[in-house]
Amino acid sequence: MFSEQTIVLFFTLLLTTFNVVDWCTTRSILKAGGTEENPIAKFWMRFVSLDVYLACKTALAAYVGYHLGFVLLPLLIAITVMYGFFMARNFRNL
Repeated sequence: MFSEQTIVLFFTLLLTTFNVVDWCTTRSILKAGGTEENPIAKFWMRFVSLDVYLACKTALAAYVGYHLGFVLLPLLIAITVMYGFFMARNFRNL
């Protein structure tokens, strides 16, 4: 029905969108006095600024997601769905 390239592009764009939403919700939560619970993210946010870390993470997710999709499409789909659940958690914490 849809070509593999179309499916990969769809899930890459969805993953990238989730990352942008994560960026916005994380900034809101931290600005309201919340804390970052992921120790890896916490380290990078202290090492570089929050926005630099989130911009790099979003760009990396888009790049890796796109290229990963052509090799392991089910993994790209699984990662995207899992990230969607993380986004739902962020919205609950707003």
